[in-house]
Amino acid sequence: MSPRPTGGGYRPALDGLRAVSVLTIMLFHVPYEWVTGGYRSVNVFFIVSGYLITGLLLKELDTWGSIDLVGFYARRARRLLPALLIMLVVVSLVWPRILGDQTPSTIKGDGLAALFYVANWRMILTGQSYFEQFGTIAQSPFKHAWTLGIEEQYYLIFPILLIVLFRLFGRRGHGRILAVLLALAGVSAIVMATLYVPGGDPSRVYYGTDTRMQDILVGAALAVGMAMLDRRRLTAWVDRNRPFVVGAGWTVAALTLYWFFWIPAHGWVFYGGYLVFDVMFAVLIFSVEVLPGSSVARMLSWRPLAWIGMMSYGLYLWHYPLFTVLTPDRVHLSGIPLQVLRFGLTFVIASASYYVIEDPIRKGALRRMGRRISAVVPVAAVVATAVIIAVSVNGMRLAPSARAGEGVVLSNGSGAYRVLIVGDSVGFSLGYNFPHRVFPGVQASAAVDFGCGTAEQRIVIQGKRQPLEQECSDIFQHWSQGVANAAPTVILWSLGPWEVFDHYVDGKTLTVGSKEYARYLLSRLETGLTAMDKAGTHGPVVIPTVPCLGQPTYLIDGVNMATERNDPKRAAAVNQILATFAAKHPHTVHLVDPAELVCPSGTFTEKVHGVTLRDDGVHYTKAGTIAFWKWLMPQLAKWVPGTPKATP
Repeated sequence: MSPRPTGGGYRPALDGLRAVSVLTIMLFHVPYEWVTGGYRSVNVFFIVSGYLITGLLLKELDTWGSIDLVGFYARRARRLLPALLIMLVVVSLVWPRILGDQTPSTIKGDGLAALFYVANWRMILTGQSYFEQFGTIAQSPFKHAWTLGIEEQYYLIFPILLIVLFRLFGRRGHGRILAVLLALAGVSAIVMATLYVPGGDPSRVYYGTDTRMQDILVGAALAVGMAMLDRRRLTAWVDRNRPFVVGAGWTVAALTLYWFFWIPAHGWVFYGGYLVFDVMFAVLIFSVEVLPGSSVARMLSWRPLAWIGMMSYGLYLWHYPLFTVLTPDRVHLSGIPLQVLRFGLTFVIASASYYVIEDPIRKGALRRMGRRISAVVPVAAVVATAVIIAVSVNGMRLAPSARAGEGVVLSNGSGAYRVLIVGDSVGFSLGYNFPHRVFPGVQASAAVDFGCGTAEQRIVIQGKRQPLEQECSDIFQHWSQGVANAAPTVILWSLGPWEVFDHYVDGKTLTVGSKEYARYLLSRLETGLTAMDKAGTHGPVVIPTVPCLGQPTYLIDGVNMATERNDPKRAAAVNQILATFAAKHPHTVHLVDPAELVCPSGTFTEKVHGVTLRDDGVHYTKAGTIAFWKWLMPQLAKWVPGTPKATP
């Protein structure tokens, strides 16, 4: 039986489906708020891959009675490795030179994980969220390689599984094999539903091979099911029900676009929603396969669309690294011009990858070198790539792959004047890049918690509760340890970017600007100060007020948190609370206003006097940190005699 009842050969409609998918994921990574379901477009790659690969394996089994595993793995390597190796080498050599001290600390490990197709599990183990990545600073250019890991793990295991099933059930056991694949897809969906935590970050179930195998298995089940169909009977059935088949194709195509653009990543989609989408999309594949001349198949077979789908692998490989490096502050573009540059360059590089590397090697360019050389080249290329990644890529020495709430302690310098920074990741940037050459007599240390504000991490964005970060419960203990270890001359207390959000406390939402929220935040400030007072002797506590914030789009669970974070009314309300707190402790707590440094015009601008002080609108750059301390240290002298002055 043929796995494709209507014949073999090139199917442009399937490339059209790939094109829609890769374009959607590129738009999702811009990011655009209106592509809230773009994360699901990778399902299309998984389903189509499962369908096509299983079809090829079934054809090989039907023809030869066995599967040549070595030959299969070699063909997959020829198809996938060359373009991946080139991308990994180029990005490893070039990106750290462009990003400089903004190179993420995870980049080396992420690159090696991508090379060996385990990136998805690395993302899980290192806590790198997929849904909190957009708009943030220093994103790993290899984060998108998690999908490649899942596919390669499927390529490694599935042929063996198919061989075992055929030995168990025989060459005529397609029905039992189909039942096993559907059962395994169901198990994968159940694992996803079991592991998903409502209201939490869904990255674990999004990255997991165990939870995502349902997508590929649905495609594989479709191939097995179609292999069972009698061609003549199927043709007759399609002829009788042509309007129904075409209508089903158009309906699923419309629903697919709806899911891409309007279904965010939360709730029911993890309780069987993925499996529903996969089965629905399998109907679309069935429609265009049995009726390649239908209107929906002709639309998907449109030559420009099919051409994009043909290059979808290269487009996927290159778009994310390019998007991470082509930022507004580097190319001095924004809006449509920035996206034209990003998409245009991605297409140029992907085209070169396809026509110069991928297609020639797929057609046997290496084999023409001779059997021995063609066997050695891939192994040597992988080893060389691993060495290049290990040697060339160096991320921020102290910038962590930190999860929310993971206390980070750093200490730089050895001067007698000791500055302790407590608080959030903004405080980390101020401590990590402290300019010791400018202030050689200062020892700067920090006890900070990434992703944790002084207020409890129970934020509410646009009326929607965000997940509670249990890891943020120990922040005051971390601060106490910092005070005990440093005996600081002065404490810099960094807060604000989290405190400007509404918070869910004791069963109710406290709105920034309300009396209830003011009482709550004041109580947290008192608790933090008391914890530091009990830890040991320390000097004055200085709190920078919340300046103008200008964070670009930052999507969490499909919601743009930047809109409320950048609201000046919220910052003003928090600053009023800080003023009340400082007035209650006039001899201990002092406020400084960094707005005069970073917002001299009263509103956020990317550059101040030609210098980018905060590259993501929140965290300080290296130049911004130097400017900050040159601005702050003279003010500290008002409360701490002997504060060092800047060296010339």
